[in-house]
Amino acid sequence: MTATAPLLADETWFDRTTSVHRRSPGTYAVELDTSWSSLTGIHGGSMVAMAVRAAQDHEPGRPVRTVATSFLRPGQPGPAELRIEPVRRGRSLTTLSVVLEQGDRPVLTSRMTLVEARPGESWEKLEASGVAPVEASIPLDPPAEAGLVPHFDHATALLDPAHVPFSRSADARVGGHVRPLEPRPIDAAWLAMILDWFPPSPFTRLDPPTGGVSIDLTVHLHRTRAVLGDDEWLEGRFRADVSHGGLALEHGRIADADGTLLAESFHTRWTG
Repeated sequence: MTATAPLLADETWFDRTTSVHRRSPGTYAVELDTSWSSLTGIHGGSMVAMAVRAAQDHEPGRPVRTVATSFLRPGQPGPAELRIEPVRRGRSLTTLSVVLEQGDRPVLTSRMTLVEARPGESWEKLEASGVAPVEASIPLDPPAEAGLVPHFDHATALLDPAHVPFSRSADARVGGHVRPLEPRPIDAAWLAMILDWFPPSPFTRLDPPTGGVSIDLTVHLHRTRAVLGDDEWLEGRFRADVSHGGLALEHGRIADADGTLLAESFHTRWTG
């Protein structure tokens, strides 16, 4: 079948380059854009964002809350296809299996949990992040040894100067402030992408690509929010306190300026 027009808004560069096109129920055509090229192939977070957008179309009215993705091989610029298989659909919760294929080979597989908005018990303990304030942070400027990494052009960020890549720090930690390149809502697809967008925290200890290659990425979305104001930033904090047997586990957090958590990630990275 011929692909239809993009299903979701395409006003921004992010939206245009992560758009999905429904071909038939549960099947979506996508284009892996060269602007998302990263250390090895297409940036994983951008592909997860596509999977989230397809899931949102497949199950309207049930927000994506958790995405557990395994990266099987690098995606390459060009056409690809997303396939969605429902695993279970209950009264308020849906589980989906999503596979991104390119050339008849799976690139990633995601298990997604979508939950209908409902009242429930809520709590949140705010804590100081330890990230330098905006006025003390520095622009993200990847050094030459990192090679060409176009995916960094898809957002604007300032990094905490105490923890920058290739500084041979004792801590595998990266933090800073980030905002969309163009005004747009802070939605599930953008949050899924941005949790994989920052420089890998192991790069404060190691040289690329060691510590940067993604194996698995689990994202949990607490809440979304409206477009940021002109002087507003989100705060990102990523740290990998343990690396053992060739895998480092990185915990990431994206929060509003007041510390309210929007989303978190657990990310295994290859250090072998």
